[in-house]
Amino acid sequence: MGRHLGLPVLLVVLAILLFVQFAVAADEGFGRHFNYFETASFPHRVDGAVVATTFGDPAKAQAFTVNLLRRDQHEKLAGVSGKSWQQSFTEAVQRSHERVAFYTLKLSPDAFGSQEFQSPVKAGNGEYLMTLTLGSPPQSFDVIVDTGSDLNWVQCLPCRVCYQQPGPKFDPSKSRSFRKAACTDNLCNALPLKACAANVCQYQYTYGDQSNTNGDLAFETISLNNGAGTQSVPNFAFGCGTQNLGTFAGAAGLVGLGQGPLSLNSQLSHTFANKFSYCLVSLNSLSASPLTFGSIAAAANIQYTSIVVNARHPTYYYVQLNSIEVGGQPLNLAPSVFAIDQSTGRGGTIIDSGTTITMLTLPAYSAVLRAYESFVNYPRLDGSAYGLDLCFNIAGVSNPSVPDMVFKFQGADFQMRGENLFVLVDTSATTLCLAMGGSQGFSIIGNIQQQNHLVVYDLEAKKIGFATADC
Repeated sequence: MGRHLGLPVLLVVLAILLFVQFAVAADEGFGRHFNYFETASFPHRVDGAVVATTFGDPAKAQAFTVNLLRRDQHEKLAGVSGKSWQQSFTEAVQRSHERVAFYTLKLSPDAFGSQEFQSPVKAGNGEYLMTLTLGSPPQSFDVIVDTGSDLNWVQCLPCRVCYQQPGPKFDPSKSRSFRKAACTDNLCNALPLKACAANVCQYQYTYGDQSNTNGDLAFETISLNNGAGTQSVPNFAFGCGTQNLGTFAGAAGLVGLGQGPLSLNSQLSHTFANKFSYCLVSLNSLSASPLTFGSIAAAANIQYTSIVVNARHPTYYYVQLNSIEVGGQPLNLAPSVFAIDQSTGRGGTIIDSGTTITMLTLPAYSAVLRAYESFVNYPRLDGSAYGLDLCFNIAGVSNPSVPDMVFKFQGADFQMRGENLFVLVDTSATTLCLAMGGSQGFSIIGNIQQQNHLVVYDLEAKKIGFATADC
């Protein structure tokens, strides 16, 4: 009788073992591509003091590093923000949608050749700020940093129309190194919209929401301070804005890191190599993010992809995105999804520090949503209050997991872990949302996806490099 009972028991045991093995194998089919994080590892609310970083002696370096602060960090340091982390993040997501809307307007074929130059930056739409010091003796200002524009400018006295900013405006009369640019200066010709009055070069930038800055193009000594010392560069061209409409995040102006000759990095290339890099800390971090001009120490695992030329929009940093993998599985996307139409300038993929969340062209974004809906089995939640489309309820989940994602660029794989993809958006840390959105006709790689990566812009070799890093 024992033999007859033993066989069913044995069969049950074998069935259980086979089921467990199948379940584990099914999970491991994606499991090697999953990253498991404690709940606290996903970006969520942060409390405490913002930490600035001090770097080495600039006199002994071939590069110079300054601090970047996110808007929420800057507001906390300035003591002007009573917002919760969730409110700050939701506003940043909204600014991402607005920025994409302005890019859509700027990159449309109808906009090319318009008499009015429009930058895609909305007033207050920058996500990182740095300190810029101008003049002799020096005057310091906090300015928005934007890889999507070229002109550097600050509000100047005497101000005919200016928005409110913390601290004083730049006063040219107090600087012995200030001089206005002549209409014959080469950098005057680099302005997209200019005028000439009494041989003084005048500029006008109108942004997507009709905020604007107008004034004189001028030359000044710029000083960058990194806590260990100061690097000064003479004859720095900038806009001395005496008529400015908007809010610009309460900053004194804007610094452009685009590819044009007026940008900060282009002008510093006479002092350092024509390269810059940044390493953005995660939303969990209270530390500042380093922005380096010039050559950096070699990173062993850095991968490069070529900067793609878009003749219609030469300021922006386009790269060739070939495909996307989620959980190790390639998405079914036609190569044309990410292509640039060189006849119109539409399409392509832009690397952008000023957009918080990545915005993928709709066919790619829809495929990403389907993949995560298939792979992630947590209950769905409505994310519309946060401006996001895909959210999950992870209440009671001690070790939440999501599949990683890889952007397959030409010559480089850009791998993103869970912290680059999902954000805990509520105070209870139970609503986990995909930090991405959809865009019409082009894609933007936002700064959440770039966090904890060293991103190198080598403009001498016309390439952009990526390396995973603990920023």
